[in-house]
Amino acid sequence: MTKEEYQGRIAKIICNKPEEITCEECHRVINRDICKGFTQCRISEKTAEQLEYVMMPTEENVFLKACAGSGKTEVLGLKAAYEIKQWKSYNQGIAVLTFTNDATNVIIDRIKQFTNRNNTYPHYIGTLSSFVHSYIVQPFVYKLQDFKGKDGDFSFRIIDRNLSIYKNHWLEMYECKVSYRDSQGRWNPILAHQMGYDFEKKDFYFYVGKNKMEWLSEYYASTAMQEFIQSKRVTSKGFWEKEYVTKCFLNCKKEFWRDGFATFDDFNYLAAKVLSKDMGKMIAKRFPIIFIDECQDLSGNELKVLRLLQKQGCSIHCIGDLNQSIYEFKRVEPNEITEYVNGYEKKGLNVNFRSCKEIVDFSEKLIGSRECISVNKESQFGDNALLYIEYENPEETIEKYINLLKKYNFIGRDNRILVRQNSLRLQLENATCNDYDEKEPLIVAVQLWEKGSQQQMSSALELAGRQISRWFGGAHTKTNYYCPKEIISVFHWRIFLMNVLKDILQSKNLSDFGITYGKWHEYARKELGEILEKNYSVLAAYDEVGNRNPSKLIDGKNFRVSNGNGKVIIGEFNEKKKNIIPIMTIHKSKGCTFDSTLVISSKNAKSIGGHWKEHWLNGSGESKRIGYVASTRARHLLVWGVPKLKRSDRDLIESYGFTNVEKLL
Repeated sequence: MTKEEYQGRIAKIICNKPEEITCEECHRVINRDICKGFTQCRISEKTAEQLEYVMMPTEENVFLKACAGSGKTEVLGLKAAYEIKQWKSYNQGIAVLTFTNDATNVIIDRIKQFTNRNNTYPHYIGTLSSFVHSYIVQPFVYKLQDFKGKDGDFSFRIIDRNLSIYKNHWLEMYECKVSYRDSQGRWNPILAHQMGYDFEKKDFYFYVGKNKMEWLSEYYASTAMQEFIQSKRVTSKGFWEKEYVTKCFLNCKKEFWRDGFATFDDFNYLAAKVLSKDMGKMIAKRFPIIFIDECQDLSGNELKVLRLLQKQGCSIHCIGDLNQSIYEFKRVEPNEITEYVNGYEKKGLNVNFRSCKEIVDFSEKLIGSRECISVNKESQFGDNALLYIEYENPEETIEKYINLLKKYNFIGRDNRILVRQNSLRLQLENATCNDYDEKEPLIVAVQLWEKGSQQQMSSALELAGRQISRWFGGAHTKTNYYCPKEIISVFHWRIFLMNVLKDILQSKNLSDFGITYGKWHEYARKELGEILEKNYSVLAAYDEVGNRNPSKLIDGKNFRVSNGNGKVIIGEFNEKKKNIIPIMTIHKSKGCTFDSTLVISSKNAKSIGGHWKEHWLNGSGESKRIGYVASTRARHLLVWGVPKLKRSDRDLIESYGFTNVEKLL
């Protein structure tokens, strides 16, 4: 079938195009509701390989392998519109599942554009987690977990695994018998909302930080766990084999579920239990066709859910690029996804519509592939689409990047700065975005906390920590909000600072910024000691000093108004914006398109996936894929910020097509 034939058949279904005219002629008809908002026909602009997928039978299981910038979300929107327009049943529908609300909104917009419909019922377009929650778990799982419901409500309450234990003491009701020893030698409880089970590995896991995860089998074999077991054998002889420990985890979870609580990770496990029963046939009948956008982000448990849906009768279409799989911390394994789609019908989207040829060629060389080609753009930077900036401090790269954009009249375009670690993002933002009054850090901290943005609150904690840590005897470094060396829990230090700032804002006197600095300090000497003492209970158990009297920390010597500020009205602080380019992590940038990007390498080659040479060029696995994702976001210009290079390293990066930015400035 020719491209024109594909276009004609699809357009006939989607927008009722008469057979006797072409798509271009149809588009020129002024009264066409669907087309009037477009400068050209959205169907005729698609390639033959894109249209071929749109017309594929839905009864087949399909893997659409799409390279970066190939318009896979656009194609999925067209495919969904095509199926929706010819759908006949009011009791069944298709499900289009994504991983983010932003991706969901894009697909919904495309469906509206292609069909001129606002209502998509009986179909479902939304996130995978919402689908699992709303259509699989909530209607059925209470029957399997003996949840008695509360006041006639059998819905499970979603508990975030990062939920604060300090503020939610009831979580301690669901404590496992097994403890975890951290890097500082302290034993910590493992709670139900911190643990989960992986079907693929057939192993429990638990989180000991926001994204730091331990497998139970590996932890069981560790020295720490064996020491824990030895201590228990004194009174519990014969217990604490691996099977017993595993049972401890399972019983802890079951109690959690019986009371009607579950994490997002739990929902996939519980969904698998539901789909293994007769209820699974009902769900498969309701949604016989399921599309998965960005399938490279599927975890092992999510793959289990799809396998069971498929077994119950669903047809599955997976759309994605395995080279963009960068979520190992979510237990995503590309090899498992490759194995899952092994028996599927394979189709490909190999044309990059996003980036210029120089960027596409480099990205393909980086990942070791020659499947993707660029067809649509010349870089507005000509032969200088690939540049690198050497730095002593990463902040230096931003100024040179901005000067480059000014030279090429690119200021005001959609430009971004990308980094691997959140810590580097915060470092750059703190160094380049704000210029706060350093002389009165606590007052500025209170004002920032009142503003309430994430960045401002982080800066507030840092400023408050700097001031208060001095009264506690000082801190070694500014990391961890200047946590004093005697405070052995950084977490509780942060909680302490948060509570102090909140209480200061509750004070009528200390929250009045229309008074002089001198007057504020006068009030602070009377009230601040009590605020510190009130909140010190959070820290007391973790303070090696042990006998502090916080109320006496505030005196004339320790807390004085800065020179020349005594009679000055505090007023609003000035937040001077220096950096005009937004900074984001590489993970957050996935799926985005920008006119130009500055990708800043970490200085430490031992960082996780953030070093230009050890990870992006010479690395393997996820480290290399992180470099690939970062490098495929830009249309016209890709700049790498790298630490000062040796001659050999300079030759290496230039062998990939990069030019030193100094030659252009």
